[in-house]
Amino acid sequence: MTTDFNQNQTPNSPWNPFLPTKRDISRTEELADNSPLAVGVVTFCLLPAGMIYLNRGVNNLKILGYVFVIAFIVSIVSYEGKDPGKTKRIRHLVGLCGQVAIIIENVKAVTLARKRLASKQS
Repeated sequence: MTTDFNQNQTPNSPWNPFLPTKRDISRTEELADNSPLAVGVVTFCLLPAGMIYLNRGVNNLKILGYVFVIAFIVSIVSYEGKDPGKTKRIRHLVGLCGQVAIIIENVKAVTLARKRLASKQS
């Protein structure tokens, strides 16, 4: 049984946080007005500030949920009792990867909005 990869990549996909939502597409002009650099810096400094700055949070919360689940699973699997620092370091690494993913997703949302706006105007 083969599955077409692009079939699951619709904007309505509830699992992929890196695809634009219908709300993102309808707010293309508003998102395109933001600077990708400013979005990245604000999100890096404080995650909720980035969500408020862009007035969007669904995809960020999806990534945050994935980070919590992965950190929990890694903690359970890697727990040995002798070296609790190792588990803590792994959870911090997962959290850092999640923060980077959220920054990338926010910058990507603004960049894609600019591309949609440019293609709409031409």
